[in-house]
Amino acid sequence: MSAPVEAGPDGGLLRVSSEKIGRLMDLVGELSLSVAETVHSPDLEGLELPAFDGAVHRLRMIVREVQDAATELRLVPVEEVFKRLRRMVRELERQTGKKIEMVFEGAETAIDKLVADQLYDPLLHVVRNSADHGLEPPEERRAAGKPETGRIVLAAAQAGSEVRISVSDDGRGLSRPKILKRARERGLFGPDEEPEPATLWKVIFEPGFSTAEAVTNLSGRGVGMDVLNATMTALRGRIGVDSRDGQGSEVSLHIPVSLAFLDCIILRLGARLYALPIDAVSEIVQPKPCDLMGVGAAGGSEMLRLRGHWIPVCRLERFYGEAPSAVPPPAGQVLAVVSTATGLIALPVDEVLDRQQVVMKPLTGRLAQVRASWGCALLGTGEVALVLDGNRLAAGGAA
Repeated sequence: MSAPVEAGPDGGLLRVSSEKIGRLMDLVGELSLSVAETVHSPDLEGLELPAFDGAVHRLRMIVREVQDAATELRLVPVEEVFKRLRRMVRELERQTGKKIEMVFEGAETAIDKLVADQLYDPLLHVVRNSADHGLEPPEERRAAGKPETGRIVLAAAQAGSEVRISVSDDGRGLSRPKILKRARERGLFGPDEEPEPATLWKVIFEPGFSTAEAVTNLSGRGVGMDVLNATMTALRGRIGVDSRDGQGSEVSLHIPVSLAFLDCIILRLGARLYALPIDAVSEIVQPKPCDLMGVGAAGGSEMLRLRGHWIPVCRLERFYGEAPSAVPPPAGQVLAVVSTATGLIALPVDEVLDRQQVVMKPLTGRLAQVRASWGCALLGTGEVALVLDGNRLAAGGAA
């Protein structure tokens, strides 16, 4: 792929391959690590360098600006993905017999090229579901007092270090009875269990889950939303679902702006270092064993009592070391409260070290089997920390 630069009076159109931009970002990451290695060199210990701290601060600011500039080179407008989806509307109208209007909002929002390359297929599944399951036929819409033409809105907006992409429609909404019936048939809920809407909607992302009565070219195989879930996991993103009966539904995707650099809180447990994406950290607490820690009645799970609410405690030793006994953390330990798709969890650690923008590297080979991790983070000190995936920690802790 290429990154076009707009022509100006003093220049022309410049095309740079994405491979070269990726190489530049790798070099910027190496530059950041080399600067950190130099600054923390043991050869500097004991030397009197009065102007050194100021020079280091300026150097770090420049490196950070170079990182941001390199990241921007790989950003493309999400409009490139949206335009490809627009071309599917006529085909969807032909296959469903429905009238469909597709609207774009925030198409100029920039996303990482690597993200854009992986978004088309998952978004296509969501749009197909909206057209096939969500939007009603023209006669049904007339009877409900709606315009004959159904409306699907693709919207994008940046919020902090994330991009939010949503697909919403003005159709009938998700069918709670159908989804709950199929979920009970698959043993996901008990026969008398009545889950909250937010909990129920999540089952549509289970592998093979579908409420379609028959398999068609558009739906029925139960693979579309599963593909979306797998893609979002690979992109370190999360999914939200909202639905209102008779008024439509919305699927929202929250994705990091950049996949190369990540703002993290650095934690230490024993001799090991861990990194938590800053957006996932709700708060850091140091509980008093007498009133903040307790053992829940259900299964003897450890719980943290925080302002009247009980939060499950997930010990990192269960994933990366010997399984600990269920006792309160030693004096001096703190707990990082982490937001996950299933709610908050608390991670006991020995120390919170720093907040850093780290260079992300995926785990490959045998390291790919490391549980509950996005990859490794190369720290400013030259050390390596494991980047924790809160959702998989929560799922493993419940298992």
